[in-house]
Amino acid sequence: MASSRHVDAFVRRLEDGIAQEIHARSRVALAYSGGLASTLIAMIARKRCVLDCIVAGVDGSPDILAAKAAKAHLDYRVEYVILSREDAMRIRARIARSHPGLPRDLDNLVPVHAALERAEGRTMLSGFGVPRPGAAMVAALGGAAVVMPLHAIARGTTLSRSAIRAAATSLGLPPEWARVSHRAPAKGAGIQDWLRDRTTTHTDRSAQSRL
Repeated sequence: MASSRHVDAFVRRLEDGIAQEIHARSRVALAYSGGLASTLIAMIARKRCVLDCIVAGVDGSPDILAAKAAKAHLDYRVEYVILSREDAMRIRARIARSHPGLPRDLDNLVPVHAALERAEGRTMLSGFGVPRPGAAMVAALGGAAVVMPLHAIARGTTLSRSAIRAAATSLGLPPEWARVSHRAPAKGAGIQDWLRDRTTTHTDRSAQSRL
C-alpha cells in the first residue's frame, strides 16, 4: 500500500496538472463514467471551475446509473447523452474514418466522442490513463483535444488502481465508491454488444465479398 506521503505527492501532481489544463476556463466538461478514475478527476476539477460531467450510454447502463448516483449523492452537475444503436454506429464509423489504423479498441472511444458532441467547445477532460492506453489511443484522443490528466502525470509509467483508489479516498471519496470495479468504456456505456455485432457482420460481409 502506498504511504500517505506518496499519496499526497500523487494528488498534488494531479491537482497541478488539472489546474494547468483548466487555467482561466470558467466552465469545463468531463467525459464521466462513474468509475474510479473519472470520479477522482471530478473531485479535483470541480473545486477549480464549473464542471459539467457528461455521461454517454444506453439508458440503464452501468455508466448512466453511476452518474445518476453521483448526481444524487455527490452533488455533481451531470448531463446525460442517451445513445441509440444508430448513434453508436454513426460515431464509431466517424472515428474509424478519422483513424483507419486504430485497432478494435476504438469502440472505447465512442462514449467520449458522444460526450464531445454535447460539450460544444468546452474543454473536455477524461479519466483515460488507467489502465495505460496504447499510443494509437493516446494519439486519437489528443487529436480530438481530449485532456487526459492521469496519463499526463504518469510520465510513461503505468498507474495502478490502488494508487487511484488511495488518492480518491484521501480526498474524501466514500469507501464503497472507491471499491467500484473497472469497466471498459464501451461496456460501461452498454454499447459493447452493438459494436461487436457490427464488427462481426462487417467482417463476414468482407469475407463473402472475397469469395
